[in-house]
Amino acid sequence: MHKAKSFLSNLVYNKFFWQFFLAVFMLGMAVFFIRNQHVEVIQITRQLDTAVPLYVVLGILLTGVYILAQGQMYVHSFKALNVHISLGNAIKLFLKRNLISVFLPAGGFSSLIFFTREIEEKGISKSKIHLSSTLFAFCGILSVVVVAIPVLGIALLSTRLGRVEIISFIFLLLLTAFLFVTIYSISKKGWAYQYISKIRPSLVTVFDDMIEEHINRKQFWLTLLVSIIIEFIGILHLYICMLALGFQASLPAAIVGYIVMVILLIASPFLRGLGTIEVSLTFILGQFGFPLIAAATITLMFRFFEFWLPLIGGIISFILKKDSIILRVLPAFIILILGVVNIISSITPSIPTRLRLVRDILPEDLIVTSNALVLIFGLILVMVSIFLLQGSKRAWYVALSLTLFSILGHLLKAADYEEAILALIAGSTLFYTRDNYKLKPHPKFVRVSYWVFLYAIAAVFAYGVLGFYFMEKRHFGVEFKFVDSVKAVLKVIFFIDDKALNPLTKFGTHFEQSIYAASGLVILFIIFSLLKPYFFKPYNSPEDFVEADTLLSEKGNSALDYFKTYPDKFIYFNESRTAFISFKITRHFALVLEDPVADNAEEKIAMIKKFEERCKETGFIAAYYRVPHESLCLYKSIGKKFIPIGEEAVLDLTSFTIDGGKMKTTRSAINRLSSEGFIFKVYKGLQKEGLLQKLQTVSDNWLRDLNQKEVAFTQGVFDKTILKNQTILTIEDAEEKVYAFLNLVPDYAPGEATYDLIRKETDAPNGVLDMLLAKTFLYLKEEGFKSVNMGLAPLSGINGEDFTQKTIKYAYDNLKAFAQFKGLRKYKEKFYPSWNKKYLIYSHHYHLLQVPNALKRISEGS
Repeated sequence: MHKAKSFLSNLVYNKFFWQFFLAVFMLGMAVFFIRNQHVEVIQITRQLDTAVPLYVVLGILLTGVYILAQGQMYVHSFKALNVHISLGNAIKLFLKRNLISVFLPAGGFSSLIFFTREIEEKGISKSKIHLSSTLFAFCGILSVVVVAIPVLGIALLSTRLGRVEIISFIFLLLLTAFLFVTIYSISKKGWAYQYISKIRPSLVTVFDDMIEEHINRKQFWLTLLVSIIIEFIGILHLYICMLALGFQASLPAAIVGYIVMVILLIASPFLRGLGTIEVSLTFILGQFGFPLIAAATITLMFRFFEFWLPLIGGIISFILKKDSIILRVLPAFIILILGVVNIISSITPSIPTRLRLVRDILPEDLIVTSNALVLIFGLILVMVSIFLLQGSKRAWYVALSLTLFSILGHLLKAADYEEAILALIAGSTLFYTRDNYKLKPHPKFVRVSYWVFLYAIAAVFAYGVLGFYFMEKRHFGVEFKFVDSVKAVLKVIFFIDDKALNPLTKFGTHFEQSIYAASGLVILFIIFSLLKPYFFKPYNSPEDFVEADTLLSEKGNSALDYFKTYPDKFIYFNESRTAFISFKITRHFALVLEDPVADNAEEKIAMIKKFEERCKETGFIAAYYRVPHESLCLYKSIGKKFIPIGEEAVLDLTSFTIDGGKMKTTRSAINRLSSEGFIFKVYKGLQKEGLLQKLQTVSDNWLRDLNQKEVAFTQGVFDKTILKNQTILTIEDAEEKVYAFLNLVPDYAPGEATYDLIRKETDAPNGVLDMLLAKTFLYLKEEGFKSVNMGLAPLSGINGEDFTQKTIKYAYDNLKAFAQFKGLRKYKEKFYPSWNKKYLIYSHHYHLLQVPNALKRISEGS
């Protein structure tokens, strides 16, 4: 009952829920209106067909001016703070924010915090960007008030002003007054400053920087002037829509309709007034004497100019970005669609009139062969689309060639120009994005498969020839000789003259189909083998690992260095074998553990570049996991991207103690368990089999209770042969039953210790891990260590500097699926460590969609 009340309470006071509900309600009303007025909708579409092309073109050009003006408004708002941004960057900023504003609550305002990184990279502070954006938004509202005041007079004189317009205008005045008061209060550190500081303490620094800024009044007035021009562009747009559809244009209707529309846009909680504005503007135009059909048609055209065209511009601004995820995925998706279309087109009947036209021009054999090749191309394109997502250069060559052949094939088989146009679009997108496809398997590695290809082709050919040669006459009505068998197989495989082979029995039909299927499988196998990335296995010899361990003892400086020569890793040396990279491969990813092991930064950069070249040769994409903050400059220098993935906890042992108020809870747990007979033990040297068996039982139970598999890559797995030579620390009872344990592993950071596995028994008492860790830290302190590495707290410490990080931070703070990560951070904080950020280094934003699964696969050994 309590949970139900809590749920209802959260629902009632959930602002986002009610915003979303209102938006859905208004959209539902719009859909209800359209469904119940379907006759009118048909009439509207007919009305749109009669639009005057000249005015439509004029409206589109005016949309271009509108977008330019929005960009210019940003330019002046930044200049007001003595910051210069180019008009091009300003236009892109507007288009991107305008696009995402559709999907955000109160999008017109909330979108202003996004897409700041590109401007920050020019040395502009966040506070100036946010203040400039605030000026932009404020002038956007103030300009509506400036224009709306004379509109009110016009409406009163023409006696057209209704209750809706009056309420909307009053709301706008109140909103403007509220913004004035709020901005003034923030500037004086009044109530607004204090309130926002309480709910969002992180904004205090931004506010303080904004307060200290001096605004250039001339640029402020220019920002307002451009915003007023934008309002007149909107009014002119509505007026042009009336003219384009052949109606008697009304300037008062255009002015009042536009102003009310903008007010609704400002007040809209979600989806930028989609649905609400269409219904409301239609109603307002109706008050000025326009029939329902006319008003609805004008509204739809106006929204096309002012809403949909800028929205399309926003999508294009994302697509044209060099590292756009959309641009990275789109070609592969189109190729997949083209492959499916090819298959469907080849197995479905052609349009009779087109087929007759083609048959009058081309021989029948050519038409049949073209249809068959289109089918084969479709099958290959479906497979190739997967490798295009991986960035394979060979897949790009294959896909581009097949799209060109598909164009010709569709035209020859039945003049299917629609499919040919799709193939042309597919080819164009591939050519436009050609720089995204750089991975290619090394010829040395692929050559080993050529004999397999020849054997597969020979096997299918022999199967067909022998099958036809020994085939009884009743199945095809033909007595096949050896030469006839060869010709028959070639006809089936290459789909030539399909009427020459006419199976008379089910067995004959099945035999012919089996050759088709076998041929198709061989073709797909060859394509797959030629495109698949490949590394020799085993990649390293035992001597390589010995040599890598020697380099670690000389150059290692990290808690993760021990795992760089763990049995699950590959080692890649430079030519002089003075440095190496530790990595694992999964599908088309080579995931590197932290930094290269090398003498200095120059050698590390050279090592990274060499490994990148190797990955391109062998068809892999390199990503670097758990890179420390101080190494970011190395990867930035070669154009890599980065994202924080969490924080590593390092405890200072020199000041660690279990005395004092901060450690009271841990100290109480230790005292309680000690009084109950639990003991902390340290096992050094060669471990006995009996102890290892006890640890195995604890480990197995721990994995079973958590329903987890052993994971590796950044940590070890339970392996008796490895644990046998390591120091083991346990919590046991008087009967020597092990309830919890951890193992110490080599740490190459000076003065630092680290542990790997930390596991406890199912029936272990509360506080047993607290006791184990606290006692371990005290033991390490006695052994002379200065610090201890407690491992990574995933997703911790992400500040939300861009859209991706904001999304991750929101998920970490609010979603239950990430509660375990928050719990891990909270547990480590019991011991008051310092926190060091760790990063994932990657090449393209698209890789962020793939790396998490790649990490999961290599950690689980799959």
